[in-house]
Amino acid sequence: MRLDVGLFALRRFKSRTQAANAIERGQVLLNDRPARPGQVVKVGDRITFLDPRGERTLEILELPRASLRRQDAERLVREIAGPGGADRESDLESDPGP
Repeated sequence: MRLDVGLFALRRFKSRTQAANAIERGQVLLNDRPARPGQVVKVGDRITFLDPRGERTLEILELPRASLRRQDAERLVREIAGPGGADRESDLESDPGP
């Protein structure tokens, strides 16, 4: 699946054109490298991009096969780093808890 199509199908951008424009502006990395809109993405790839809340990194767990609601698309990715670049897994492991 093309990166721009994947970002749209995973409901990260409102249109494929918006996704392609963000990629071309250098706002999207694929596996920590600059990306191209037509680059192929696969399960296990990591996509880093800017959204209104900040920089986010997602790992693709499964590629969408049809048009999905945002809720359903959320299940196909795992957030590695959220807004501010914090690693969500590290934060969970380092939190000593109550």
